[in-house]
Amino acid sequence: DGTLPKPEQTKVKLGTPIGEPSQFAVVLADQLGLYKKYGIDVTITKFNAGGDATTALLSGAVDFSGMNGSDFVLTSQLTDTPAQAASVYKSRVFDGLFCQKDVKTAADLKGKTIAISSLGATAHASALLAVAGLKLGDKDVTYTPVGNNSARIAAMKAGSVGCAPVSMDQSKSMTDLGLNLLIDLSQDKSLTYPAIGIGVTVAYAKKNPNTVLVMAAALLEAQTILINDLKTTAAEWAKFAQVDAAKAETDVKAIQSQINPTMLWEDSGFAFTQQIFSKASPSVMMADPAKAGDRSFLQKLIDIGFYKKINAPTS
Repeated sequence: DGTLPKPEQTKVKLGTPIGEPSQFAVVLADQLGLYKKYGIDVTITKFNAGGDATTALLSGAVDFSGMNGSDFVLTSQLTDTPAQAASVYKSRVFDGLFCQKDVKTAADLKGKTIAISSLGATAHASALLAVAGLKLGDKDVTYTPVGNNSARIAAMKAGSVGCAPVSMDQSKSMTDLGLNLLIDLSQDKSLTYPAIGIGVTVAYAKKNPNTVLVMAAALLEAQTILINDLKTTAAEWAKFAQVDAAKAETDVKAIQSQINPTMLWEDSGFAFTQQIFSKASPSVMMADPAKAGDRSFLQKLIDIGFYKKINAPTS
């Protein structure tokens, strides 16, 4: 009947970067009381970039990371603190590479600086993909960590960087600022880059499987609400982002098609991540994409009827 087990830990810490509406489900679950509904008191720490959240996870400062890039579940396999995905909130790349008005071609991009959130984060992957798509090499540009989506846009407005990957739902705003779109990665459906919904260390998951299950369930429910209940989600995003109701509704509508309704994934997505980041860190090829995530938690939610209970699709 979809009833969840009692979690081993009733108080947990979660670290997350929230720079855009597509990352909102992890906070939406808190604002709607879903974590508490299922027996967990969650303290959320909001970081400026996904890399900061994963550093906090791997150092033990937080128990879970949420809504961040995926390369850390590969690179951490090569350390004493391996981590894994328990769910994937986004399975594709939806960014475009926007640049200053004088950068109109790939040739113009050479020698310029591209702002990313942090090394190894989703924005870094988008930048690498954009440069490859423009038939340039990594040595043709410089990658500079500046922070989340808003921070990257601010850096371009200030003229301190040449370009930055920005979610395509912000395309009109970028054009209004006089910025050029050099390449739209969202048009290439082969770029199956997973972004982590819930990340956790392997050790924590083994010790607290029910806690991980409940966290994954609460996030899945929040993601389902985000996709299907525009009114509720827009009202909560307006409160969180401090924007008016009309903008909040526009923001949420723009990303509803981006996020992954099942939160399931294929190992090929992590293999693609591995190939992308091997350009920056060749040692990542030593990792096993099949160990980057543990689907057993979501499979259990399917088996006990939780997916059916909240009307979440399973394929």
